[in-house]
Amino acid sequence: MKITIPFLTMILLGVFFLPLSPGQTPVAQAGSDKMILTAVDFEAGVSYRSVQSHAPIGLITNPCSYADNFVPTIDWNDGTGEHRPDTNAETKPFYTKVPVVQNGVYLFWDDTHVAVAPGAQTVITKLTVHCLGDPPGDQVFVTRNSVNIFARIPVNQAEFMKDGNRVDSVKGHDTVDLTLTLDAPAPRSGTWVKLEAEPAALLNSLPPYFQVPARETQAKISGMELQHTTSNAGLVVTASTVGRPQKTQLLTVLP
Repeated sequence: MKITIPFLTMILLGVFFLPLSPGQTPVAQAGSDKMILTAVDFEAGVSYRSVQSHAPIGLITNPCSYADNFVPTIDWNDGTGEHRPDTNAETKPFYTKVPVVQNGVYLFWDDTHVAVAPGAQTVITKLTVHCLGDPPGDQVFVTRNSVNIFARIPVNQAEFMKDGNRVDSVKGHDTVDLTLTLDAPAPRSGTWVKLEAEPAALLNSLPPYFQVPARETQAKISGMELQHTTSNAGLVVTASTVGRPQKTQLLTVLP
């Protein structure tokens, strides 16, 4: 029996596009990684929002020329459930006036998430997408991302320094360095240290948080300007992560 191309096409269509039940929407499960985490090392107990950082944590690839449905979600697999992260993908009207997301690679954030406990974790990212002009039915791209959560490292010491040496007094309008030392090297996530100056008005440009880089025990914040004073004034900075906060020596700011 000779099978013609049109007849073969009908058979294939019958196999891959089976009739749907009333009200059923077709969903194509796809294996390609269209939404992935690029940050896989996180510090337990803190969020990017709390440390006032806004670093992207992943990439989303839109496989469509124009997507009229574009829904990225993330599930940290910690009981908080699946939700939509922030992205820089913009929905704009197409010439048909249908809102679409154009083809491209986009960033995503989840600044408020807090990793609770150290250890390995599987995070599920999912992109549900429909390409403009395609038959009804979304494509769903699911990725299982392996991430590592690291414990915070306590601060061992905080010191005011000038020209590489410990210093106890500096003139106003001059600059001073702050050296932070941890109990152990920071993990691959780095370690965020909270900083508070007393009084805050004496020191310009002290960040509220500073990250000691991965595998480093010590980090330096350089060139912080001191305010001019009309008389001697004392300044102390408190540095903390977990455990006991550490205070710098008393720095006298001279007029």
